[in-house]
Amino acid sequence: MLLYGGITDFVFAHLDGTPLDPSSVTHVFRKVIHRAGLEGLRLHDLRHSYASLMLAAGVNVKAISRSMGHTNIGITLDTYSHLLPGMGRTAAERFEKLLKPWLSQKGNGGKMVAKPDELDTRLEGFEPTTLGSEDRCSIR
Repeated sequence: MLLYGGITDFVFAHLDGTPLDPSSVTHVFRKVIHRAGLEGLRLHDLRHSYASLMLAAGVNVKAISRSMGHTNIGITLDTYSHLLPGMGRTAAERFEKLLKPWLSQKGNGGKMVAKPDELDTRLEGFEPTTLGSEDRCSIR
């Protein structure tokens, strides 16, 4: 938070950057919530709303984590990753978009595209990595 040319790490601070007393902040917040007819809303709920909105807006998780004071992004992800239901799909779509120009160049597509073999068989699961491990894979 920028205050008259100075920077403070506190969300609620005096003009000189020193922190406001938490009970004072809570007291004022409860008054505002009561007047707005939002009984039951806690100040801490605004913290969760902030993180949720930032994730929905596509803000980098590391930046959100730092702004919330989490010691690592694992805390942020553990708490808020359920809000990202399409996370895997979005990652795959972005990766595909990244690769499209390369794949469209002549000769590059064959390196990335799976082709059936002559017997039209394919391994399901992992391919054998050592001799004799074929029994761990099913052939169709």
